[in-house]
Amino acid sequence: MPDVRRIAERLEALWRIRRGPGGGADRAAFSAAEAKAMRLVADWAAELGLEPGIDAHGNLWALPPGWSGPVVTAGSHVDTVPDGGRYDGALGTVLGLEMVADLADPDPRAGGAEGDEARPGALICAAEEAPRFGAGTIGSRLLVGTLAPADLEELRDGTGVSAAEALHEYLERLSALPRVEPPLARMRAHAEVHVAQRRALRRLGVVSTVAAPRRYSVTIRGQSGHAGEMAMEERRDALAAAAEVVLAVEAAARAEPAETVATVGTIAVSPGAVSVIPGEARLGIDVRGISSASVAAFDGAVRAAIAEIARHRGVRAEVTLRRAGEPVAMDAELVVAALAAARRLGVPATQTWSGAGHDAQHLAAIAPTLLLFVPLQGGESHTPQEGAEMSEIVQAAEVTASVLRGAIHLARP
Repeated sequence: MPDVRRIAERLEALWRIRRGPGGGADRAAFSAAEAKAMRLVADWAAELGLEPGIDAHGNLWALPPGWSGPVVTAGSHVDTVPDGGRYDGALGTVLGLEMVADLADPDPRAGGAEGDEARPGALICAAEEAPRFGAGTIGSRLLVGTLAPADLEELRDGTGVSAAEALHEYLERLSALPRVEPPLARMRAHAEVHVAQRRALRRLGVVSTVAAPRRYSVTIRGQSGHAGEMAMEERRDALAAAAEVVLAVEAAARAEPAETVATVGTIAVSPGAVSVIPGEARLGIDVRGISSASVAAFDGAVRAAIAEIARHRGVRAEVTLRRAGEPVAMDAELVVAALAAARRLGVPATQTWSGAGHDAQHLAAIAPTLLLFVPLQGGESHTPQEGAEMSEIVQAAEVTASVLRGAIHLARP
């Protein structure tokens, strides 16, 4: 059974590491605060008899000592957005260790021979949150090879520090931990529990699909001019055209199923003076969906709308796809197993999807992966008001342990 007191104490310990100006958790990707949290988790893992170590990408592994057979892992991340919540990442990390405690065989003679039976361990991924470098799930993407180490040079924070530099400093802070080679070929299954990020989810969510974001940049070039001297009919206002693009993006997303969403999250205007007609506007668009066909339909509609806006406003518009992503399916067998375990344990649960990105969607490329959502309580996700009920946290832990217990004893190729 999960230890409720230990879960609460460990969540509180992570929460205290570094607080932001608004009172939330503030452990940025590859920061000193993330490294401090990783060291704390490593200490907890060692208390369970595991051997903690850091891979070249900054991910923390806690594995059975001397074991070279198959493993099942659980965990999440410990970095946060600025002024983030108590549970995002931390919950799955703490419960990952609870899984190990629950699944570890108390008899060292049992299952000791290497073979089909796996042993439990923890995997805590680094730099999951995107705000610092404008890119998220860095540790897990480096781990599975969808992000190259050389790409880190191009990712920079607001002070100009590259992700490559930050990773180097982060690894230096964790130099007391041994460097490990990730046991990717030995992973039988992985589970991540996460606080839900949709208020509408009122019961345990078993995620079947994760939406991968597509990111676009749109550059609109018009003509600058004096705000008091250029007649309205003569203007080629880039910002006015950009305003129409924002509404076109919203309309295109609303025309798709509810699981497809789109956001214009950034606008930069040049020359940026109150008395000058904007000559250039640059927008950043994020679109997510669990249907590739729906996302493709959105893409076509938005490109057509932008072309028409540019034509009737007399401006030039350039659309660039910055990041292409496709929805990721979680392991179907683990989804079925989680729903069955919930029924057996009397836990209200439903199959659902995720619009937010998670390490689990990348780890799914190397091992059968389960992603569970604990219902969000209190406030919104990614804020100091983020909340979750301990009773529902315990239910998620029990369901996850049941699924991983099955994976431990199930021989997979």
